[in-house]
Amino acid sequence: MKIKSDQIVYSEHGEDECFEYMNGSGRVPDGIAIGYSIESNAPAGILILFDDVKYSECDHDYWDNHELEYDMDRVVVG
Repeated sequence: MKIKSDQIVYSEHGEDECFEYMNGSGRVPDGIAIGYSIESNAPAGILILFDDVKYSECDHDYWDNHELEYDMDRVVVG
């Protein structure tokens, strides 16, 4: 099977579903490829995720808060 560049789908935080790595290392960063689309008769098309990526059980708010909480470069004023 040959995949063309226009079939590659990238993670877009806040725009699509959340995706996370299968190994538990967290959410797939914004702008990283998560899979590819294939042609089908389905109304929304079909997305094939890479083997190391899965749909997250958590939503954007969870991940945004999680990443903020564990951001080592965060400056807390208070």
